[in-house]
Amino acid sequence: MNPYKEVKNLSLIVQPGDSFFPIVTAIDSATHSINMTIFRMDDPVVRDALSNAVSRGVTVRTLIASKSKGWIKRNKKLSGELSNMGVEVRSPSDTNGSELKRYHYKILTVDDACSLILTFNPTQKNLHYARDYGLLIRDHDITIELNRLFNADWEGNEFTPVNTPLVISPFDSRDKLTELLESGERSIRIMDAKVQDPDIKALLLRKARSGCDVKIITRDSVFSDGAPNFRIRRFTKYKLHAKCIVVDTLRFFIGSQNLRGVSIDRRREVGVIVEDDSIARKIERIFDEDWAAAEQVAGRTAESVS
Repeated sequence: MNPYKEVKNLSLIVQPGDSFFPIVTAIDSATHSINMTIFRMDDPVVRDALSNAVSRGVTVRTLIASKSKGWIKRNKKLSGELSNMGVEVRSPSDTNGSELKRYHYKILTVDDACSLILTFNPTQKNLHYARDYGLLIRDHDITIELNRLFNADWEGNEFTPVNTPLVISPFDSRDKLTELLESGERSIRIMDAKVQDPDIKALLLRKARSGCDVKIITRDSVFSDGAPNFRIRRFTKYKLHAKCIVVDTLRFFIGSQNLRGVSIDRRREVGVIVEDDSIARKIERIFDEDWAAAEQVAGRTAESVS
């Protein structure tokens, strides 16, 4: 049985290029509710769209991370500004006493109709100067589940995920991402600044040695191309902030999770795995263009991390 649910009514968001338009368009479509998680935000257009939604009578709730490195003071200031506009604001770590290292997920839901899952923050840097991805999903079940997660974090309640294409840390990210990578038969393409988890790296080497063509665009040195079919390059065209995997040009992952243990096991992160060959091909075309412009990476040999 195919474990990857077909999710219809998807739109791919690519940064730089799509800018704030997908976020603002979604906010402008709201009739009664908006739930938004914010790790970092400084884009005035998105902020004004939230203000306009409040003025239309839409209930806008935002969960703003209190542990955003380098942004703690700015997020406190943002919380005050949004509150003054009539936006309801909470910090998830303040409401539930959670032991999670960080709330890093980047989601937005509109009513019960549609949702956005993003790798990027609504900052001017991410919107205009970084390689990032997102999905606009018009799927009722997924939106309901994201709202349920948001409500749990809003109220400080326990959350248990149900079986959907969503990938939610720390609940099921390791299992679902491992299953996705294990499913690769012909090719695996990864764009991720921090591929650090030792189990994931060992899995990728096994797949390469078994004949699967593995390519990684990253920011850090992972290890060198010491295994057949295993190649790595460093992205320099833009800031690399995407977290994206494409397997067999058929199924893909987009989300806030880096392939490292803290992101998979100890943070609140959200992504989604979808089987959609049209979007997978589009992402892979962008990957190929970025690969051609990327630099070779020097580092440890593959054997030293196997």
